[in-house]
Amino acid sequence: MQSINEIIRIPDKKKTSERAELISFFVENLRNKQNKKFPARMIAVKLSHLSLEDLRYFISVFKDIQNRKNNEAAQRFFWWSLKCK
Repeated sequence: MQSINEIIRIPDKKKTSERAELISFFVENLRNKQNKKFPARMIAVKLSHLSLEDLRYFISVFKDIQNRKNNEAAQRFFWWSLKCK
């Protein structure tokens, strides 16, 4: 006889924090396919020190620049703001 868990396969949900989702947003949007040396770890470390409110604001500004101009301008804004912090 089969158990209920074997009959109904419930997918395991990964528990991720909001901070991890916000940081992964930047890593995915900034990855340049031509550049093989991408500092994802450095980005994650620098962004992990910001508060959630600051990260949310930073993403809203990043998306606004992407929509108004292009992705390249948003990337320049991101790198400039990381250097200033």
